Amino acid sequence: MRREKEKGYSGFQIGTSFLLVIFVIICLVLLGVLSLSGALRDRGYSDRMAEKSKCYYAAVSKAQHRLGEIDEMLTGLKEGFEGYGMYLEEVGVIASERDDIVCVREGERLLLSYQEPITDSQSLAVEVEVLDPEKGEGNYRIVKWQEISENIWEEEGTLPILRFEEE
Repeated sequence: MRREKEKGYSGFQIGTSFLLVIFVIICLVLLGVLSLSGALRDRGYSDRMAEKSKCYYAAVSKAQHRLGEIDEMLTGLKEGFEGYGMYLEEVGVIASERDDIVCVREGERLLLSYQEPITDSQSLAVEVEVLDPEKGEGNYRIVKWQEISENIWEEEGTLPILRFEEE
């Protein structure tokens, strides 16, 4: 009678459950390796972004410091001049003496511009318009405060995607 019961359980044995446990362990190890690689990739990206942010805010700090110097220069100059044109000329002369500030005159407007490097390939470009001190609007108005790329992209060639031949 015992032999008849053993013949009745022919499908599921202890070897099949062992293989199932091995398969589950392999799946768990594979998921762990995938999550670890994703976490390492995200950490690398976060480190690069933190470094870029640190460089950007250092450049912003330097640009604001230079803007403060320009403000002090304009404040010191505005008290001695009565005519706006003479005032702009004097501002242009003083700003042109510095190598890092570029003066551009557009009619009655005087623009002072400078750049602060962020990285090797990016800079912070600042452009300031000098205002009339007699109008009480302040010394300057920021016209541009922009992150620009120093590298110029050049097209290497074209890719032939579709070609139509006329017969």
